[in-house]
Amino acid sequence: MKYIIFNWKSYLNLKETTSLSMLIASFSKSKKHKIISAPNNFFHLMVQKKYPKNTLFAQNIDLHGLGASTGSLDISYLRENKIKYCILGHSEVRSNFKDNDQTVSKKLNLCITNNITPIVCIGESKSVYESKKTKKYLKTQIDNIFNKKTSYREIIVAYEPLWSIGTGLTPKMSEIDEISNYLHDICKKYSFKKIKILYGGSVNLDNVSDILSLQKVNGVLVGSASTKSDFIKYFK
Repeated sequence: MKYIIFNWKSYLNLKETTSLSMLIASFSKSKKHKIISAPNNFFHLMVQKKYPKNTLFAQNIDLHGLGASTGSLDISYLRENKIKYCILGHSEVRSNFKDNDQTVSKKLNLCITNNITPIVCIGESKSVYESKKTKKYLKTQIDNIFNKKTSYREIIVAYEPLWSIGTGLTPKMSEIDEISNYLHDICKKYSFKKIKILYGGSVNLDNVSDILSLQKVNGVLVGSASTKSDFIKYFK
């Protein structure tokens, strides 16, 4: 089963979020795809109440904890509201909120402790890609984020080249295939009971079929394209 993850970021208002959530709720349960969507945090409870069968994930969490932390999103919010997935280390969070691999590692541990499946984003810059050092860079990220002494129940790793996000540019299919195989191999050094490798970065209707056809790609993480009903209907 391929994971299809819709990251709606802050693109959609309440009406648009409701419309796409209703569309997803109308799908019969698929044996080919597991669809997970992430509305704006403000809309989580509304979507959950109206469409309880939809699987949701959070776009981020904070490390500050409960208490005097204005604007924070504590892990308990996810746990108590049965949100089972959370994205960590997305490039926009790294850029806008200065998260780094060490921050992501701490958030990962919070998710594991609270039985929430993390969706860990990694990816290289254009300069790293052009210098053909992608594998070395990704291995460093994996080693910084995960602990070989920890047993992980379920982990989703999303390979998102920084130069591909929102640009319309993507690696060649052979490169996505090669990197996905590589990530599966290096993750064998860690105690993952279940590991999924996804691809993200300018995924759209023109390329999603080819990406999902790659054997070692276990799904896709999709941004702006997933805010269009035509794209979502592809998975019906």
